[in-house]
Amino acid sequence: MNFLFSSLGKKIQVAITGVLLSTFLVFHLMNNLVLFTGPDNFNKMVSVLESIKPIIRIMEFGLLVIIVTHVINAIYLTVSNKKSASNRYTGSSETSSLNSRIMIISGTTILLFFIIHLRYIWYTYQVHLFAENETYYDVLLRDELGYLGHTPTAIFYIIAILFIASHLKHGIQSALKTFGFTEDSKWKVLYSGSVLFWGLIPLAFILIVISIQLGIIN
Repeated sequence: MNFLFSSLGKKIQVAITGVLLSTFLVFHLMNNLVLFTGPDNFNKMVSVLESIKPIIRIMEFGLLVIIVTHVINAIYLTVSNKKSASNRYTGSSETSSLNSRIMIISGTTILLFFIIHLRYIWYTYQVHLFAENETYYDVLLRDELGYLGHTPTAIFYIIAILFIASHLKHGIQSALKTFGFTEDSKWKVLYSGSVLFWGLIPLAFILIVISIQLGIIN
């Protein structure tokens, strides 16, 4: 048990929860790609998920535990590394300060992204705050704050997704190093293949948002 709270144990927790979060993004993306097949298919897909809501609730709780575990340990390791670095290199405070500001901005943006996504799209789905004859598909395309038909919201979503992509890249590479897969070894292919997670998945989400804005998904 003490191992879990050690520095290495926390790194392993961050790595494992990061992999689980990446897996969730894959399934979430697959659901969202159904938008390209039209409203009927998307509404049917969401209806199926609604029919197994108790199971979905358990999965959502598990996802919450994973996110909290990931964030708490990541913050702990970041603070610890910053203290260690400042003790070793007193002259690097300017670079460290810049990195800290970037981390604060990206972290705040991602947090706000999750809050907006849950407050508007997720909450509307849960309590069925639909207008007359409105469907799940229509809700996503609303031209209102918090929904993807709303251009300022769409722009913010794209910025947040880019920050998430950056975090995924750093997280995946750190996870590989934690498990002993160094970039200058025979496992280099894993670093090249990781672009599927930190590059293509965020890009696909961005394409969905852009497609809604351009009327390709309408």
